[in-house]
Amino acid sequence: MNNAKIILASVAALALIPAMASAQHAPYNVLNGQMQLNDVLGVLHVEMGDANGVAAAAAAAGNNMAARAVERDMNVTSTQTLNGNVGALSNVSAGSARGVTLSTAVAGGNIAQVEGCCAATTSDVTQITTYDRSINATSVVRVGSADAIVSGTQSTGNSFAGWTANGYTNGFAGQYNGATINADSVVEACCNNTSVTSSSVAAANSARWGGESSTIYANAEQKNYGDVAATSRVGIHSATNVTSAAAAAGNLAEIQNKWGYAQMDGYQENNNSITSASVVQLGDWGGHAVSGANSIGNSALVSNLGSDVTMSMTQNNSGNVTSFAMLEGNSSRGGVGVVSSMATGNAITGYACASCGSAGVKVEGYSTQYNNAAVTAATYVGVGTAGPIIASATAIGNSATFIAQSSH
Repeated sequence: MNNAKIILASVAALALIPAMASAQHAPYNVLNGQMQLNDVLGVLHVEMGDANGVAAAAAAAGNNMAARAVERDMNVTSTQTLNGNVGALSNVSAGSARGVTLSTAVAGGNIAQVEGCCAATTSDVTQITTYDRSINATSVVRVGSADAIVSGTQSTGNSFAGWTANGYTNGFAGQYNGATINADSVVEACCNNTSVTSSSVAAANSARWGGESSTIYANAEQKNYGDVAATSRVGIHSATNVTSAAAAAGNLAEIQNKWGYAQMDGYQENNNSITSASVVQLGDWGGHAVSGANSIGNSALVSNLGSDVTMSMTQNNSGNVTSFAMLEGNSSRGGVGVVSSMATGNAITGYACASCGSAGVKVEGYSTQYNNAAVTAATYVGVGTAGPIIASATAIGNSATFIAQSSH
């Protein structure tokens, strides 16, 4: 009798194995709904007499979501709404600062990340920031004598990032921004001995997909109704190797893939002003002094290694796009100055490159671009004694580029 019971139990256990395996491989379903109805602020103040290394970071986000699956299919549906202000401030001041002085500020309205490995991933993500709100990221560094200084800011209304390895992705991102987006980086110092880097990035909507050994189908619908501004300002009496960069965008959509087919479809619409400014004022500098500003209304990019690319995109820009880059100062040590500004209404790029030893690749592009706003790039250089000075100002209404390249 006992043996019979054991045999029956074993048969029952064996019968459950297929059901268990099926359950383990069932799709992983993620349903996310988030609504932020008030302000979100991250504020940091660091004040010192003398310091030997500083790392200060401030961050704030209205809504944040992340989903990840490994060796399992995943379906993600997410809706995020922000009806409040978001601000991140990092403020650092010191009499003297040895080593590295680092200050960063990151502010995001709605943030979503979806990652899949070795299976199929589908995502339907909607992100909304309402009107009459602001999303600000500010980093300020004020020091006397200093070694290396790094100040950086990033501000986004809606941000989505997807990644797939050894799998398949079918993703939609609907992003609608009505908030004002600002990123501001400021560096002021008496004397700098090593290097200074100041950067600011501001974008209303950003949707990016990346992959390796994967097939990616992406669809993006992006609309911006808020002003976007990025500013980087550097003022130093005596400096070495200074780099300042500011970048502002209305809508960004991008696929970066390797060894798998990539396709992007979508619509981008920018209705408000996009402004970037990089201002560098130096009493005297050695090495290099770089000041760059880049503004774009709508940008769509698909880049693929080892497989084909298809892009079908419509872009409509009706907001003024402006960039301004400036360098003032003197270099008694024969330092190099590089100053550039670039402003673009709409830009589409499709690029495919065959991997080593593989057959050729193909790029198919279907693009429609409308721009009815002013596009202005301005560069100013006011320098006394110096080494080589390289300066440029480039303004483009619409740009569409499709490239298929062999491995040779």
